[in-house]
Amino acid sequence: ATVGTEFSAKVLEACEAGEVFIKEFYATMDKRRNLLSGFYSDSSFMVWNGHTCTGSSDISSFYQSLPSSEYDVSVFDCQPISDIQGQSQVLVTCEGLVQFDSQDGNSPNKFNQNFILVKQGEYWKISSDCFRFLEL
Repeated sequence: ATVGTEFSAKVLEACEAGEVFIKEFYATMDKRRNLLSGFYSDSSFMVWNGHTCTGSSDISSFYQSLPSSEYDVSVFDCQPISDIQGQSQVLVTCEGLVQFDSQDGNSPNKFNQNFILVKQGEYWKISSDCFRFLEL
């Protein structure tokens, strides 16, 4: 296989993994937060609007402490990044609106979130998660 063909295969893998990930992650965030720890590993880290956490348990606990949410991802992009120790990695970037405690009449906030996914066996785990509110 040529380098171009190998790279094309990596791009396709990144796009497929990213699209599935986005749907599953935000559905879990909105409706089944108690399952979020399965997206992370013990070496994962997160920065959420300046707040930092490491490890699947701490990250999951942080997310569970947030008010109920409704995420609407308006745009996302995925691309492969260099493998580390033979493990494929994907950069996933997304933007959209999130509304916390919608029953309280709060307005939605624009957000940007970036993930680095690492393939571990047949599954993709979040290595890095960086969330930031954006000014409207």
